[in-house]
Amino acid sequence: MRPYGLFDIAAVSVANSLTLYPYLDAISEKLDYIGINYYGQEVVSGAGLKLVETDEYSESGRGIYPDGLYRILLQFHERYKHLNVPFIISENGVSDGTDVIRRPYMLEHLLAISAAIVAGVPVLGYLFWTISDNWEWADGYGPKFGLVAVDRLKDLARIPRPSYHLFSKVVRSGKITKADRENTWNELQLVVKDGKTREFYRAVNKHGLMYAGGLDEPVRRPYVERDWRFGHYEMEGLQDPLSRFSRFIARPFTTKRRAKPKTMNEEAPTLEPLLSLP
Repeated sequence: MRPYGLFDIAAVSVANSLTLYPYLDAISEKLDYIGINYYGQEVVSGAGLKLVETDEYSESGRGIYPDGLYRILLQFHERYKHLNVPFIISENGVSDGTDVIRRPYMLEHLLAISAAIVAGVPVLGYLFWTISDNWEWADGYGPKFGLVAVDRLKDLARIPRPSYHLFSKVVRSGKITKADRENTWNELQLVVKDGKTREFYRAVNKHGLMYAGGLDEPVRRPYVERDWRFGHYEMEGLQDPLSRFSRFIARPFTTKRRAKPKTMNEEAPTLEPLLSLP
């Protein structure tokens, strides 16, 4: 959870302090492991969640941000390392009926976990959400989370998606190959360039705020041209008018040079070799 504007910082700080740690702190001495559910980031604006047009989202309105899983693991490890208990990623997945986003999403989050392990976080296991398309409390059967599609018009037939076979390959080999990472990302970029759209199950008001309840009939949302791969996502600053104006004024005086965009052959050092869980 991150603030959209300057006046959202306090709300995010309070929300995080009330939701991230209190329960775990209360039972910390009785834990065998710490489970983390992570789907993506949410941007708070006023009393709601902001849809940032330059971010990619799942069908159910979660911003795709693999770096966030890495940061959460390090953050929780720093707070609870005295317990000497491992972590399990108990839920991680994306609603994507096209399966075009799911494949790079899966690989990038596994790479985030791998980097956290290298940094010293004891991760015991990973559970992908989910095996087959399921019922969502706020969305019914709309958003598609499954590695396996369920055809509800043909005797609930199960149809493995390409992500099913990719996940099976990673599980069997214990590795993420550079070729798989490049191929899945390049396939996504093709649909981005073609201007294709996909289903989106959140209503958005004129201020760009998403409603929590799902839609019975989805709207169409285009794929977003943004590099959200692990180690590549560039966090934007606060987006309220005052913050944007301050950055505009300070721009001529800053000496920081914008990093050169990474190509597919320029990998962050922590990702080589491209191994997932040991």
